[in-house]
Amino acid sequence: MQTIVLLTFLTCLCTRIESVLYGLNGVDDGWQVYPGGSYHYGPTILIDDSGFIHMWTCSPGTGASDWDVIRYHNSSDNGQSWSPDVVAVIPTPGSLDTFSACDPSVVKINGYYYIGYTSTNNPNQAQNQLFLARSLRPDGHFVKWNGSHWDSANPQPIVAYHGPASKYGIGEPSIVLKDNFVYVYYTNNDDTGSYTDLVIAQLNETNQDTWPRDLKSKGHIIYRRANLGEDSTDIKWCPDLKLFIGVTTINRFSVQASVAVYQSTDETGLKFESTPFIGKRVQQGAHNVGISGSTKGWFELRNQFHFVSYAYQPAGGSWGNWPTYLTPVEVVELPVGTIIDAQVSSNFNWGFSSPFAWDHDVSTCWSSVGHSNEFITINLGQILSSTSLSLVPREKSYGFPIDFSILASNNSEHFVHILDKHYSSHLPVVHCLFPTTVEAQYYRIVPITYGEDDHGNKYFQLAEVYVNTN
Repeated sequence: MQTIVLLTFLTCLCTRIESVLYGLNGVDDGWQVYPGGSYHYGPTILIDDSGFIHMWTCSPGTGASDWDVIRYHNSSDNGQSWSPDVVAVIPTPGSLDTFSACDPSVVKINGYYYIGYTSTNNPNQAQNQLFLARSLRPDGHFVKWNGSHWDSANPQPIVAYHGPASKYGIGEPSIVLKDNFVYVYYTNNDDTGSYTDLVIAQLNETNQDTWPRDLKSKGHIIYRRANLGEDSTDIKWCPDLKLFIGVTTINRFSVQASVAVYQSTDETGLKFESTPFIGKRVQQGAHNVGISGSTKGWFELRNQFHFVSYAYQPAGGSWGNWPTYLTPVEVVELPVGTIIDAQVSSNFNWGFSSPFAWDHDVSTCWSSVGHSNEFITINLGQILSSTSLSLVPREKSYGFPIDFSILASNNSEHFVHILDKHYSSHLPVVHCLFPTTVEAQYYRIVPITYGEDDHGNKYFQLAEVYVNTN
């Protein structure tokens, strides 16, 4: 009976769609495509018309002075097995891209594979800039852009960095071809903050080989959430939805690492809003996620055979020892008010980390490490009107608080008390009706009297949380 009640409740939440968000659902646990021992991170994934999967990653350098090179491999069986890695792009010694070729993004235009990448000639791993190379084949023979034409002897950035020498700079591109426009999204990290920026070039009859000269800046597109440890954004065009969809990693390198999703507010791709990621969670320590697309950088719903891929640092693993994972995903419609992300006081471990409290799976749960000053704060992504909040306890109400408070905020810093609640019976869903309509973006649940888990330990444990918005 409890399972039926819970499934009915969650089904109602997901079908109550007046205004929708297009989120991503992790439909399968996924699998390793690189076992670790070193690193293959920042993947870019293209799937051609035959279903052949191409993947480029940032990997260790091959010489004394190059830190990173870009390697390529492919799969003809839906990502289950992969060809041996080959080196596709290397730095040019003594040039502006002396030390690295990393963070690849690839798009195919007029028969050429164009690969954007990050590099620098600063030995302190700062002042990065964005470079471009092209080849008629995916696995090598790339020739670099030199500012006016293609010549690897003197590579020049397509987006230069002019900020403080101590900052990361420019890099981590994501390239899309749409309506004869080349969109190049990229990381901009300077003394003012961290952003996803955009430059665009229009293709015409005269610039088929020289379009990088025509790139025009559109400025900051996404303001990254420093409090969530948000990293690079990989973006694809979804023609069926007439929107751009992007993925990033939040709480990177931590036990509560998660994919976060963006959708553009229209088809121009100049403004984005946060949307949910539900379903199967990424591995502990995930970072620098990429999402698959066609050779044009399109995410087409007619072919729901798509992935996110990321490197991750397992528990106890050393820096740079990062396996790479591949997780199948699909686009899902979710109501506005679905949780975007959450912050918690503590995580017991990866298997009980905070994303399990908003993954739409009642068989998983989040757990704190103790019973002092514990809380969970959920983010709806925008200020919304709400009349109640619903909590799903862990099975048999293990770890569910006997008494708790609900608070609300518009900025995640200053909270207002909404109500206190006493929980006395083992209900499958705990509905908390607010005394009046609340306008808020963030809600915090704080135990007053802690419950016990199945071993008699006092923790704060929660299977799911949902805010019922108007």
